[in-house]
Amino acid sequence: MSWGTKLAVAMGLFMIFILTLGFRMIFSNSDTLIEKDYYEQGLNYNQKYDAKRLAVTDSVIPKIETDNHGLSIRFILPASCKLNFKRLSDSKMDRTIERQTDEEDVVHIAEGELKSGPWMLSVNYSINEKNYLYEQEILMP
Repeated sequence: MSWGTKLAVAMGLFMIFILTLGFRMIFSNSDTLIEKDYYEQGLNYNQKYDAKRLAVTDSVIPKIETDNHGLSIRFILPASCKLNFKRLSDSKMDRTIERQTDEEDVVHIAEGELKSGPWMLSVNYSINEKNYLYEQEILMP
């Protein structure tokens, strides 16, 4: 076998490898974007930015604590909130929970509701009919 034949075989195998990767990418059902509505969120970025900024200027940022009993989110005033938990390693574990604060202005998430490990928490909440947003990465024990 001459060097020209070996070169042609190697190039052919490399082309088959590249074509296989291309077809797998085109026909796969999974997407590498974190959000399913990524482009819509990009269009609404100013609303998210304003809600984050308003939480800082109004000094209503919630205090988030994790312990062996679960997660506690303490607000300054009574609030209704929507909690979005995203697991970056497995999007099938993502959860959305809607809750009201209790008499102590706290929202509790029991330890069994979320698996241990890192989560990206996005808290959409409203106090006195103003909408706020706070995001933080948490580590559930």
